[in-house]
Amino acid sequence: MNLENTKDLKLFFSEENLEFLKNINTELSKIENLIEKGQIKEEKYSLFINALTAKDFSNTNKEYFLDIQHTYSLIKQNQEDLKNLKNFLSRISTKLLSLVLNNCQPEETTHLINEINSNLNQYIELLEEIKKSFVANNISINTIDSYHSTKLLLTTFEMDLGEKLDETISLVSPNTTNKIDTSYSDIVGTTENKTLIISEKEQKVYLPYKKSELKAYMSQYPTSYYSYKNVIEKEFILPLDFFISNPSIARFRETYSLYRDREASSTFDAFKQAINLAFKSELNPAIIAACKTKKQLNNYLLCLSENKLDDFTDFEILYDINPQTAN
Repeated sequence: MNLENTKDLKLFFSEENLEFLKNINTELSKIENLIEKGQIKEEKYSLFINALTAKDFSNTNKEYFLDIQHTYSLIKQNQEDLKNLKNFLSRISTKLLSLVLNNCQPEETTHLINEINSNLNQYIELLEEIKKSFVANNISINTIDSYHSTKLLLTTFEMDLGEKLDETISLVSPNTTNKIDTSYSDIVGTTENKTLIISEKEQKVYLPYKKSELKAYMSQYPTSYYSYKNVIEKEFILPLDFFISNPSIARFRETYSLYRDREASSTFDAFKQAINLAFKSELNPAIIAACKTKKQLNNYLLCLSENKLDDFTDFEILYDINPQTAN
């Protein structure tokens, strides 16, 4: 599929996603090649198991026979996973073709774009999950293939199990998340950050996040967020001025948001809690924003009141203050 002349698609997809969509047929070919290799391995293992069964290995060498059966199940699992990937990409390709050909009404076009973005996010998760098991399974399969006993039996039966399987997977993920552009890249991860960073140096606040939060944003708002990096930069890296230009308002806003949005408290309760903390000058509003639950906030407030901030362990807090210059 040639998307070179579909410049309007830039309005609907991130640059990374659009590049992936341009090369979707290449990814499909890679998957088909892996499926073909796996099919050969599966067929050879099936014949090997039949030969072992004929020689009554299920009784005379039960442990080895079970190892071979388990290895066969790993091959079949990889094949199923690869076919799922192929089907997923094929569906995306079909929807993309409909979009490019422009055979639908405006409302249908919007629906298609949303579906493609959502499917790309789902594909990222599926590929990430499959990559781990695929590589682990192939390593196990190759290990069994290299057993001395396996080689002896194959020689005896005048059989072979084919080539070694790939112990890496070269499939490309859309929205490949690069490192966050920050001097705190050793702390701020691409899927998780356990540290609240309040940085005068960068004039930014880096809020903590977990992978599950990033996934939730991408799942709920597929047209607004197209990568983990995109979610992080929009939702978890905020200007320092957002918190310090008017700290009282910021404390009110963040407390209200915590109770109303994250805790689903009533409007009255959220308002009451926000008023209580709005003028607590020793409380940095960024810390309220970093709290995922009211329990975390209460934990911090207790440590603050007892002057035992080192006892707060829900997340780390790093203040990166500009050095003072001598007059």
